[in-house]
Amino acid sequence: MDSLTSLLPPAKGILPYYMIIISLTSIGNSLQTYLTLHFTRRVYNGRFVPNTRLPPASAAYNPEDATDKLVPAQSNPKATDQLTPLAGRLFGTWTLITCIVRCYAAYNLHIGPIYDLAIWTYVVALSHFASELFIYKSMTFGLPQMFPFTLATCALIWMPLVRSSYVEIN
Repeated sequence: MDSLTSLLPPAKGILPYYMIIISLTSIGNSLQTYLTLHFTRRVYNGRFVPNTRLPPASAAYNPEDATDKLVPAQSNPKATDQLTPLAGRLFGTWTLITCIVRCYAAYNLHIGPIYDLAIWTYVVALSHFASELFIYKSMTFGLPQMFPFTLATCALIWMPLVRSSYVEIN
């Protein structure tokens, strides 16, 4: 039991444990993105069709380079998702980087800039998921989406409230 406790963050409170659990879960999530698109597709479940309103290709414009070359079309039977193997791996890599920052922060919550970096990982995550839901429509809201929204929101409420309990002022 002592060997297990020696691996846990030394800080008081449950925030470091929350961050470690989130990080370990994120490692598993990251690894699965390299093996299958199945679980990532459950989160990014929006359906799209080609945007027929784009102008034709010309010397100055290529519709394949347009960020809106696909448009949401949930009910169209020909609609597909935007999740490619590359997008899945990019998401997995982004998740792994976030996990590393949070894991490092869990052991160093007493250092203000590291604490702040951890907060920023949640800001970026929540912003990403919110923009994918509300702006880009690459997801609909259901159980798979509830987890990232809830975890990031909890951290963004909790961490600023308890910052002074963790960060040492020199």
